[in-house]
Amino acid sequence: MVPEMYGDLLDGDDELGDLLDGNDMLGFEYTEILGDELDGEFVGDELEGQDDIIGAILRKKARRGNARKRAAAAALMRKRIAAGALLRGVPPRNSREYALGLGSTSVQGNSSANINVQPQVIFRPERLVVPSNLAVDFLITDIKVGKNSQLVSTGALPAVVFTETAFGVRLKMDTAQISMFVTISVTNQNPAARNFQGAIIGPAVE
Repeated sequence: MVPEMYGDLLDGDDELGDLLDGNDMLGFEYTEILGDELDGEFVGDELEGQDDIIGAILRKKARRGNARKRAAAAALMRKRIAAGALLRGVPPRNSREYALGLGSTSVQGNSSANINVQPQVIFRPERLVVPSNLAVDFLITDIKVGKNSQLVSTGALPAVVFTETAFGVRLKMDTAQISMFVTISVTNQNPAARNFQGAIIGPAVE
């Protein structure tokens, strides 16, 4: 069977002969396409066109290359973050006792007020000081660091507990982060308006 097949293929009237014939399909297409390329109708368009096939392929490869570079950079960034290369703890430079003033707030008779202060360093309130000449008129109804109350119940405390001559009233409140509110809620028991003043003392770091 093999010799007959080769014989058929070598025969001038066979299929191969038709393929090699200038009028056959392969010869026609080859000649036409090659002719177009040589005449500039095809190759010229390819070289002159803005969206030619070669340009499109190169642009696609460039986009893929850029995408791979971006993916590699993102992976490297994630690896560095996971390893802590970009984020590291910075220890405080110094620590000392600070006094945080409460200013002067006018409180109407038999009324309450909230005094808000914002420490500009990391600060932990430990002692509230109320001048003894004002303390007799006021109750301390709450002390907050941020949103958290520092009292164990809702009962008001006489402000005289925190006068400058008081002892054994050093507290360890929550730490206030920078610009977090420390709030002292007070009630004036005097029928006349009174100005509330005071200070908070505690350690701070920066």
